[in-house]
Amino acid sequence: MASEKSGAKPKDYIYENTEAKSNPFWFQVMVNGKRVTRRGFRTRGEAKKARAALITELSKDEYIEPSKMTFGEYYIKWLKSRNNLAFNTLKMYSKYFKSHINPVIGHIPISKLTPSHIEELLEAMREKGLGDEMVKRNYAVVHAALNAAVKKDILIRNVAGRVEKPKVTRKERPLMETDALQQMLKDSKDFSRYWIAAYLAVMTGMRIGEICGLQWADIDFDRGLILVQRNMLEDTNEFSSLKTNKSRRVIAISPQVVETLKEQRQKVDIEKAELKGEYQDRDLVVCSSKGTAALQNRIRSSWKRIQELYKKEDEPELRFHDLRHAHASILLKQGVHPKVVSERLGHSTITLTLETYSHLLPHMQSDAAIGLEQMINLK
Repeated sequence: MASEKSGAKPKDYIYENTEAKSNPFWFQVMVNGKRVTRRGFRTRGEAKKARAALITELSKDEYIEPSKMTFGEYYIKWLKSRNNLAFNTLKMYSKYFKSHINPVIGHIPISKLTPSHIEELLEAMREKGLGDEMVKRNYAVVHAALNAAVKKDILIRNVAGRVEKPKVTRKERPLMETDALQQMLKDSKDFSRYWIAAYLAVMTGMRIGEICGLQWADIDFDRGLILVQRNMLEDTNEFSSLKTNKSRRVIAISPQVVETLKEQRQKVDIEKAELKGEYQDRDLVVCSSKGTAALQNRIRSSWKRIQELYKKEDEPELRFHDLRHAHASILLKQGVHPKVVSERLGHSTITLTLETYSHLLPHMQSDAAIGLEQMINLK
């Protein structure tokens, strides 16, 4: 392969910088008599694909010189190129751009962006009342987009990297007492067809998308196991793969959960028999009355309605996602090892679990100290 240093031009017009430690491939094309360079490609194939896309833009007069391109125009192109991202992630990045990023810095030429513009964006989001976590996420997306621009020689430096990274002050969401949560689940069992989703969130710690994508074939009733291996895209009827290998996991379930799932299967089988050919059988545990995927918004609405009817007045209101936190909190308070909790939740590392639930550790430390004294008592 030709190197950048040698100056030799391979037949496909893709070059390789043999001295680069990563992303060594690059290319050049002529635009209006000027040589345009794009760098930072991991493989020759990626560079070749990007070169072909750029030539297509030129043929359609869609090419915008980097010096004239606004950040908004660049961001849209960058997002379209991120074909390795999951559907939900792309949807989220688009939402960030439309709601928060574009109104503040979308109109600014990317070559004119300064650290002050990024600081204005952060301040604007805080003034809108966005939480620390949301501000940090938007900043991270902008930083990633500008990083890609640097790698492709559109920018010399990433101005977002010259701004102090937003810090997140973790706020502990109040969780319902275990007895109260248990009673509410008991009282509301027959209230909604989507009650089973809330029950599974508490008993397994699964995410709402994982619950919507759960199929009967994923459940081993004899051994009491659930295989989590797919996600249902929000408000669609389409499956997607899980983000990480740790997300793909096996969760042990209790005999009570097994029996509750068997009851759920009987209900689904009855609906299937009644509708016959009209039933769209996708083998889903949580589904509509016609067998199609349960919409996440309907599950959340059902859970909110359950709380309105069955929650005690002095107990805090829980988001559906808080049921996953309740699962982890109950296990940790029982003394279950954090590694086991981390595996059940599908966290990428045990460190993430410990950071998320660090507020429970002092309680565990006290229990450990008392237990140690019981074993080694000098009195």
